[in-house]
Amino acid sequence: MNSKKVGGNYIKIENRKLVFSHIFNNPGISQPEIATLTKLSPASVTRIVRELLDEGLIREKDSEAGNVGRRPSLLYVCGENVPALAIELDRDKQVCAVVDLTGNVQYRTERSMSASKYSPEEVCVLICEMINESLNWSEKAGKRVAGIGVALPGLIDIESGNVLYSSQLHWHDVPLGSMLRELFPNMTITLDNEMNARALAEFTFGEMKNEQNAVILGIGSGVGAGIIANGRVYRGSANMSGEVGHITMDENGKMCECGCYGCLQTYVADWALIEDAQRFKSGATINDIIHLANAGEQWAMSIIDRFVRYTKTAISYFTSLLNPSTVVLCGQLLSNYPDLLEYLKRSYSTQMFWPVNIPPLKMSALDNDGVIIGAATELLNKVYKEYL
Repeated sequence: MNSKKVGGNYIKIENRKLVFSHIFNNPGISQPEIATLTKLSPASVTRIVRELLDEGLIREKDSEAGNVGRRPSLLYVCGENVPALAIELDRDKQVCAVVDLTGNVQYRTERSMSASKYSPEEVCVLICEMINESLNWSEKAGKRVAGIGVALPGLIDIESGNVLYSSQLHWHDVPLGSMLRELFPNMTITLDNEMNARALAEFTFGEMKNEQNAVILGIGSGVGAGIIANGRVYRGSANMSGEVGHITMDENGKMCECGCYGCLQTYVADWALIEDAQRFKSGATINDIIHLANAGEQWAMSIIDRFVRYTKTAISYFTSLLNPSTVVLCGQLLSNYPDLLEYLKRSYSTQMFWPVNIPPLKMSALDNDGVIIGAATELLNKVYKEYL
């Protein structure tokens, strides 16, 4: 008796997800079209649509097509009515935003603080300030947020919300989830690695949409990857997949902040490029490297050549191991310095295993909002799991 009840509830939930996904992916779809596409009965579709309307997740609009008979109502997702707070913690940047169900950033506040120089408790004070500022905006705008989604670099236990290790923030075993739940006890809170959040955002709204197997590679103050495998974020056995920045490229190389030698990020992260450049030019910046390389300065050309070679090597690992249909690039280093992306594209297809189809290389269309959109999407997926 109980197993039948559980089975019935499961089917109802899956049918709601099915109907909602068709409305989400096909704005302006009608109930008869949903019934045809899903093979559900018209009565079931009508019931589910009514539930979604009552929840405020969708809205309907009369069709303007046709002059004879009753016009079918067209259905759209009411994303603006379903926002979440999203937090991005990075080495030098902290962002809090109100992001809705359609990935639209409604409000954003940002700070620039070297987080690794402060304790987790002090960072929490900053987070709390930004959250309260965003909540005040939401209240004035008549929005009720569904919860708080947090994303940051490092190894995250997504069940407990503990930050097991973050080399960029210099954190070890920080119970960030518990700290935030104490401050906001009535809010649902999720935490995840920033590249998993980016992968979810790209899969839902960006360049990886409808791709069942794809990779996103982020290069900035660190290097990481998010993986979509069989239409889901691939996490590994302990949510530790994608830590490509700590693949050893040269065991005799520079020491990484993780304590190992020759990690990938010591060759391609922004600080690594600047560190090497300042051996030749005091106060050198990324712009200096690019400008001097374009002018034929040998040391600058060598730094960019190494950046390109090691980045291509990382991509080739994914291409050979995972056979993705698409590789998406993101991160402040590539978005802020498009010349580096052009250098990479010029020789992208070399170093690839030739029998494998070389996936197209794309730049993220979500730009600097990828992490916060992904953090919010993960939170909304948890809160509205019966629909999404």
